[in-house]
This record gives sequence, C-alpha cells and structure tokens, in this order.
Amino acid sequence: MSYSITGANGDTITFDNDNFVLEPGISGFGIPPTSVRIDDSVRDGGLWRYTRRLPRNIDLPIIVLGTDSADVETKLRRLARLTQDTLGPTTLTAIKGSGNLTLEMHYVGGAELTYGGDAGGPIWARAMYSFQAPQPYWQSSTVESFTITTGETGRGLLPELTKLKVSSSDALGIIAVNNTADVPMFPTFQVVGPVDDLQVSLNGEGWSFNTLIDEGDIVTVDHENATVTGIGGVNRYNILNSSPKLFALPPGNSSILVSGISANLNTAITCNYQLRYEVVHS
Repeated sequence: MSYSITGANGDTITFDNDNFVLEPGISGFGIPPTSVRIDDSVRDGGLWRYTRRLPRNIDLPIIVLGTDSADVETKLRRLARLTQDTLGPTTLTAIKGSGNLTLEMHYVGGAELTYGGDAGGPIWARAMYSFQAPQPYWQSSTVESFTITTGETGRGLLPELTKLKVSSSDALGIIAVNNTADVPMFPTFQVVGPVDDLQVSLNGEGWSFNTLIDEGDIVTVDHENATVTGIGGVNRYNILNSSPKLFALPPGNSSILVSGISANLNTAITCNYQLRYEVVHS
C-alpha cells in the first residue's frame, strides 16, 4: 500500500523513494482518540452517558530528496503550498488494490527542517508534518448505491439496481443493506419524481415528504449534513414532515423501508453512501 496527499490547490504528491519519502514512524492511523462521559453515581462506580470519537491526530515523517539545495527548496515550497488551508483541507489517500481510502485533514504544526546530504549523493531535508482530521474516519472513494423504481409493475416502488455491499429482498420497497465497514455511515437519497407520500425509514425511524414531487423534479436528502435541496441547490427542507430522523446505517445488516404512491416509470429513489473505517494498516 502507498500514500499520497492532495492539497486544496489541486496538487498531488505521491510518496516514493526518489523525491518525497514517507519514513517509518507514522502515527495516527489506528483507532482515533475517544471522549467518554461517566458521571458519579450514588452507588458503586459511575453512570456511563456517552462515547464519541474525537478529531484524529496524524504525524507524517517526510524526507524531501533533491539533486541540489535549489531542487530541495523547490520541492519544499511545493509541499508548503499543498498543505496551506486557505482554500480547504489536505486529503490523505491510502492507495489500496481493494479501493482507495481518503481522510481530510489540516496542517497544525511541525515542519521544523533538518538538512543533510551525502558526498556524491542527494541533498535532503527531513521534517515531521502534523495534521488534525476533524472527521476521524477513513472514507472509501467508492460510492455504493442502490436505486428503487416502479419497474414495470405500476404497483409502487420496487428495488431495481443493487451494487457492492447491498442486496435487495423480495418484499415491496424493502432494501437489505450490509454495512461491512467499521462505523455507521450517513446516506444521501436522491428522489426523482413523480412520487407522493414518500416515506423512508430504518427500524421505524425516518422521514417523509408532505408534498408531491412532480415529474422531472429532483430532491436530494443529505443525512450527514441534514439538508434537503432541489434542483440548483434550492433549500427545500420545508417539504419534510415534522420530526424527521435522518438516520445513519449501522455496521452489519439493516433494512430500509421505502414507500410511495403516484409513481410511474420515471420515478427513481437512489441511495448513495461511502463506507467508513477506523483503522488503516500502513
């Protein structure tokens, strides 16, 4: 497995053995730090309230190699521009044969350089670059999805398409999802009309629309960011019925119930999600 970093400026550096070398001593690729709240109890011990993951801290020991001092300085400036946060995060990518994993992070310190060189060999500069990842989970670059349509039955919504990690049942509008990753994942639903009285739920909790989605209209429900948008990004959160639950899909098997009426062959409800992992082995 190899690694690369991509800056918000669009530049990508893939670590190798000739220019930018990722040394042994990487830290922060295991289980991220955790905050646990346990309150005092009138009895022995305490009362557990919650556990949540904190931002991930990552240290990358990097050696920059060059043919001379000017070459090393040019490469160091490139690395500095790449890690600037003025335009957004730096993306760390674990390049794997089974599919890449990415982590968005921000430079927080380090990069105190030491220099050296061998007679007749390359000139080098070494530093430890420290980052924090606000969202501590590695995310698959592969988007998993399934789409529900009427098929040709005209009876309501039926599973049409299944892809990796997803399997459909024979029951009307029930999709069996197997989350093979480490942590819950938040799906995004794209609804293409027409459909009325649309309801989407997991274990009895979910959301529904209070209006007809016209033919050709497209509405996107993003569970992670708690947004509902129409064509052009228009805010349509008001079409949700009261007390919506924008659920996450837990690890393991779960079933999503999707139902609606007034659908035709153009109706489609597509669910997209990306698997998330806690640990990457370097």
